[in-house]
Amino acid sequence: MLDELSTFFSVWNVTRGAAITAYLLLFISMVTGISYKLPLIPKRYNQAVLTTHEATGWFALLFGMVHGIVLLFEKEYTTYTLINILVPFTVKHNAFSLCLGIFAFYGLLLLILSTDFIKKLGKKAWKTIHFLAFPAFYSSLFHGIFIGSDSESPIMLSLYIFTGVTVLFLTILRILHEWNRRKKTQPVNMNI
Repeated sequence: MLDELSTFFSVWNVTRGAAITAYLLLFISMVTGISYKLPLIPKRYNQAVLTTHEATGWFALLFGMVHGIVLLFEKEYTTYTLINILVPFTVKHNAFSLCLGIFAFYGLLLLILSTDFIKKLGKKAWKTIHFLAFPAFYSSLFHGIFIGSDSESPIMLSLYIFTGVTVLFLTILRILHEWNRRKKTQPVNMNI
């Protein structure tokens, strides 16, 4: 029984599970963050949406850290060092794909840290930094597609397509919503 458990909880399965969990949590954080100001969700749920957005962002970062750290113990499929996991372009095999994951991690880390220091940064600087969520999410998405060992399975490919398209669709909705909101609040020029 212990042999079966150790096979199921192998280093490779743990790092894969942590990666997929981090990605799904990041997706939920993106969806709740983008839709927070959209009229799709009644205002009475705003606090729950915001809490979900923040919590899933934190947990995505933590599971991303687990994904990277556990890779240090994987010796059957990879031989990554701490430098390879933390510093972009320090590997020869799959360098670009691995770097996408590193960039996603650092982007998410910066987002979390900037939110913790929002009062010192100011809302405008924080909001500018917060736009890193989009490249961080899509870096994570393409990291999974290009280097993920499960990315060719129909389930994972469907998951990647669904999550990528959903974030893109909600982003377009949010942009249109903001554009319409600003258009309505601009004063009308009566000079002819």
